[in-house]
Parts: sequence; C-alpha cells; structure tokens
Amino acid sequence: MLYCEQIEEIVEVCRRSGELGFGAASGGNVSYRVAENVILITPTGIIKRNIVFDDICIVNMEGQVLYAKEGRKPTGEMFMHLYCLKARPDVTGIMHAHPPYAIGMSLTAEGQNAMILPLLPESMTQLGPVFTIPYVQPNGEELGYSFEPYIQKSNAFIMANHGCLVCSTSGVLDTVESVQVLESLAKSLLANRIMGGDIRTLTNEEMEGLDNLLLIRGEHMPGGKKQFTGMKDIFDKA
Repeated sequence: MLYCEQIEEIVEVCRRSGELGFGAASGGNVSYRVAENVILITPTGIIKRNIVFDDICIVNMEGQVLYAKEGRKPTGEMFMHLYCLKARPDVTGIMHAHPPYAIGMSLTAEGQNAMILPLLPESMTQLGPVFTIPYVQPNGEELGYSFEPYIQKSNAFIMANHGCLVCSTSGVLDTVESVQVLESLAKSLLANRIMGGDIRTLTNEEMEGLDNLLLIRGEHMPGGKKQFTGMKDIFDKA
C-alpha cells in the first residue's frame, strides 16, 4: 500500500495527542497532504489514541473518498482541513485538537487578546500570533470558511469554545509539538494571571533577534509564504 510511512505517522500523532490530553474521546482530527491531490485523514467516531493503520481514510482535495475501510468514513470536519490546505499550499500537516488551557483562553476577550501578543520565542517563531476565530458550529462548511481572514497570518488558531488547529509545512509529526507549544503559551498566561502584574511583551529589538534566529536556522516566518517581513510585522498586523 502507498503512503505506509505517512499513515504510521498519523497513527503515532493520534496516540501522542490522546496521551497528552489534547482530545477527549473521539475529539479532534488529523490530515496529511502526501501528494498534490491525495490527503490522508482520520476517521470520524474513533477514539484518537485507539486509531490504527487501517482506520485512516484517503480523500482528494474535493473531498471524494479514495479509500476507506468498511465501517469507516472521514472526519465530519474534513471540509475545514481541505479549505486550509487549499488556502495554504505550503502546509502538508494539520491537527485539530482540544487542549483545555488554550480553549480556555478563547472564553474571554482578555485571553483572546493575550494570545496574539509577542510573548515567548518558541511560540512566536513556530506558531505566530494565535488568533481566536469566532464560534462556528462544528462539522459544517461554515467552519472551514471561518478561517479565511486568518489562515495566512499564523500557523495556529483557536476556534472559540471549541478547539485549536495547527498547521505544519513538514508533515504531521510536528503538529503535536505545535499543540504543546500552544498549550504551554496558554499555561504561561494563566500563571501570569494568578501571580498578577503586567504582561511583559518582547521589544522590537528582541523581535529582530528572532528574525536573525530564523535566518540562521533556514526557517520561514509563520503564516503564508512571503506574507510578512519579520516578527514585528507579523505581530503589528495581528
């Protein structure tokens, strides 16, 4: 069977996501663009940590099922994945998860505003500003379209009162780390709230240092290709 290695990576990502508490029961989903018109995607209704090789479905960019084991069908949020993959040709891996602290940040305006600030180098360089997308009913096309104003501006998003979505340009294995970085940012903000005091953001000079770091690593800015000139540009436009 084609794409065996990539399917195993999705299975591993689902297992790790479940173990880390990023999706209760069957919540969340993962997709992997393995060819121009071939997408591997998790099935609906299966507990993520229990997903096995044969559970993974294969669809094209129009959502037509190319392969699904009997009794399996793609996640009901497939359209959201396909919309984001079409909008971001650079993205190959997507994870939708339910990390509780990050979701908690979406429940207040204060939390939403804090998540787009330039705070931690790791989240800034890997994710960018984390936008909160207003609540939309899950499992519908409207959920996919709700990403339109944001998808080019970051690699991580919180769907208010619902969950998060992270994008990777290097397959699906990085998506678990991205959700961990996102959840760590949310926990850090919660710790700040408990301790009190103003939130310290990075200065322009410190953000320029992160630009240089990405240059040394040979990595791109978060968001769509050539959308931003540097960290200051990304966060000024958030």
